[in-house]
Amino acid sequence: MRWLRKDMPWVKDYLGLSDIQNCFAPDLGGTIAWGGRIVAKMTETIATARRLPHWRLEDGFLRSVQLGKSGVLPLSIVADDLALSMDASRSSRLERLIIDASEKDGQGAKDIREAIVLHGLSKYNHLPHQEPRFEQSGKRRILLIDQVRGDVSVPLSLGSAASFSIMLNDALASGADCIVRTHPDVIAGYRKGYLTEMASGRPGVTLSTEPVSAASILKVVDEVWTVASQFGFDALLRGVPVRCYAAPFYAGWGLTDDHMSEPARKIVSKRRGMKRSIDQLAAAALIGYPIYRNPETWQATDVFKTIDAIVAGRAGLLT
Repeated sequence: MRWLRKDMPWVKDYLGLSDIQNCFAPDLGGTIAWGGRIVAKMTETIATARRLPHWRLEDGFLRSVQLGKSGVLPLSIVADDLALSMDASRSSRLERLIIDASEKDGQGAKDIREAIVLHGLSKYNHLPHQEPRFEQSGKRRILLIDQVRGDVSVPLSLGSAASFSIMLNDALASGADCIVRTHPDVIAGYRKGYLTEMASGRPGVTLSTEPVSAASILKVVDEVWTVASQFGFDALLRGVPVRCYAAPFYAGWGLTDDHMSEPARKIVSKRRGMKRSIDQLAAAALIGYPIYRNPETWQATDVFKTIDAIVAGRAGLLT
């Protein structure tokens, strides 16, 4: 198995490959590519033309303490031979794991979910656990999740820039306090978001840019509304109601209030017609789907050891 790009040499160690070659090289067993941008699409096209298997790589849902943009290696990644986990137009390996999840699988994931909630973990874990300073009005508080422009998860989840506009207008019409959570990459100055400029200055909207953890915010809001952010998954793990304006992997299973477009609903409902519990969802996303490794030794680990590593890393960062 070979990979086109060479700017992530650690992928070879993560997947146990002896070498990485250009995908035009002869005698390849398959191709791999990161994410869903142009290089990844080119690699998949080449794999199809050469009749080779192709694996799509992404960060896992418990990635690291620091942001990936900071150069920190991930504690988990996923490799999917069917589709990206965020691609709602077709069935990914994650979606099939969710479909096949049993009650026993869900029972096995309960301890994982409880550990994540106990320690306040998410994909990134560099921000402190401290209560955000939101105005107390006594109204229902809706958290609207911004995402970065150019993030392929938005179109792949069958959403668009218009989805954010609809979400914001619906929230304002509800009469609730609306809090727009800026994406960590936007807070850090790496990217631009969809909602921040759109919502800035609108009556009834608070822009949340405080450097506090996702877990801290989820403790003080009544609902989470999102287009396709993992923040919705984090909210579900904590029992916070979630409304979706596109079709992220956790939508369509009876766990979310789905306000995706009608074309998106028609596509997704053909495959996600069954009910799933949050623990069955967690079993698929946190046990069955990711590859966990210790990036210092490249030894295989598991979700519990990864949780321990993130907790220890946070403690070291915040002391």
